[in-house]
Amino acid sequence: MVKVTLKARGQQFEYSCTPDVTPLRAARDQFIPIPTGCIRGGCGMCKVKVLDGEYEQDMIRSHDALSDEELAKGFALACCMKAKGDLDIITLEDYEKVQQEDISGRN
Repeated sequence: MVKVTLKARGQQFEYSCTPDVTPLRAARDQFIPIPTGCIRGGCGMCKVKVLDGEYEQDMIRSHDALSDEELAKGFALACCMKAKGDLDIITLEDYEKVQQEDISGRN
């Protein structure tokens, strides 16, 4: 069992996830709000930035949903990943807000 810390919709959630279940499925099973769409790696709605932790990302995915460049920068699809240890992740929406606040705060 691994611990997942998820930042989504301006909140932080902690939940458990077994290595054979995706972080998306585990969150949904525990009624934790995380954006979802197709649940097959095609739409990109569940894209997250991995802030810390090890994981495996299924390579069978739409490159429109998650490009190789994004993958290299630590982004993943929560529907197509498996935690190999504790994870700290943030939804793309929240990540972009934090980045925008950081930029605005520097001006």
